[in-house]
Amino acid sequence: MVIGGVILDLRREKPMLSPLAKKMGLIIEKKAELKVFGFLPTWMVGKTQEYCREINRLVFLGIEVDVKGELVWDVQSKKINNAEYIKSKDAIKKCGGKNILGIKLFDDEKLKTLMADEEAKKNLAEEIKAAMTAGGFDGLNVDFEYQGDPTAVIETEVLNLLSSFKEAGIGELSLDVFANTIIKGDGEKLKQILGVVDDLIVMAYDFHRPGMDFAGPVAPIGAPIGERNIGEIFQKVEEMALDKKKIIMAYPLYGYEWRTETEEYGSATVKGWGQMVSYARAKGLEENLGGVKLFWDEVSQTPWLTYKEERQVTKTTGVGKKRKTVTTAVTDIYQAYYENERSLKIKVDLVKEKGYGGLGFWALGYEGEGKEVWGII
Repeated sequence: MVIGGVILDLRREKPMLSPLAKKMGLIIEKKAELKVFGFLPTWMVGKTQEYCREINRLVFLGIEVDVKGELVWDVQSKKINNAEYIKSKDAIKKCGGKNILGIKLFDDEKLKTLMADEEAKKNLAEEIKAAMTAGGFDGLNVDFEYQGDPTAVIETEVLNLLSSFKEAGIGELSLDVFANTIIKGDGEKLKQILGVVDDLIVMAYDFHRPGMDFAGPVAPIGAPIGERNIGEIFQKVEEMALDKKKIIMAYPLYGYEWRTETEEYGSATVKGWGQMVSYARAKGLEENLGGVKLFWDEVSQTPWLTYKEERQVTKTTGVGKKRKTVTTAVTDIYQAYYENERSLKIKVDLVKEKGYGGLGFWALGYEGEGKEVWGII
């Protein structure tokens, strides 16, 4: 049947377009939904705004796992029953989104022990299924972070564990990986993982962090030769021909602030001083701090700023009656590298342009009370 140039096949759920309809620019088929994961760490429960149109996957992260395959119900994980969290959870469901239960383990030795114990892995699958059923969750997010080797998370032991989760019928299954998991990982192993999970979430952040010798962008699109960057992730995905529709690029709603030796970009840092700076705090620094100098780095496609603060330092020298107290003014230099609307829009647009499955944001609440972050999606 042809109506207005549109061929309607009554046996099909969606109408097909005739050449005439396509020429007229008549579009009927709905585009695939872009998945947007919002990660809610337990310490931010009750401290976030309400989300509905902003995200469609709310990840409660989460519950730690022990070497026996048991879920650790400590003060943080028990927030799964917090009234404020349940309110957020219900809101996402009402808006048509999905609630995801997150499990985590960041200790290499514990992960190694767990992966070697078949009984523990079986027990873990059972405990997860019970927790998901009781909480009415739609999926599971696995955050197993090997600190020594970022590619260990795509080895056979983890693949088999993920397969057992899927066989247990846990709904949507996603796995978090480091940027270096993609950059340094074996293509065939990554494809095997992608064959099991619904989403592979790349944590595209922390390229610079406290404790490093030099300050720098947390999520750079590009970088000087020899430094890791997000552009390498996109390049590797293309080279290995990975399924982009299953890859989620997770971006930071934060940056880091350092005390530095100079005001120059990428300055050496002062040992022992560094802290996280949320999107909301960075915006406050931009707008309210006197003497701040704002910059945009074209290579990393990110903003950064520097400012100075004076403090009084009192020192006592000498011995006995010859002791002398002297107070002097010291000027400290600070640098913050972070994300703003401009840098996040570039990152979001890249995901859309390259046809990836979606976006992720760490962490909900760091953006403050404003909606400007979500306006770019």
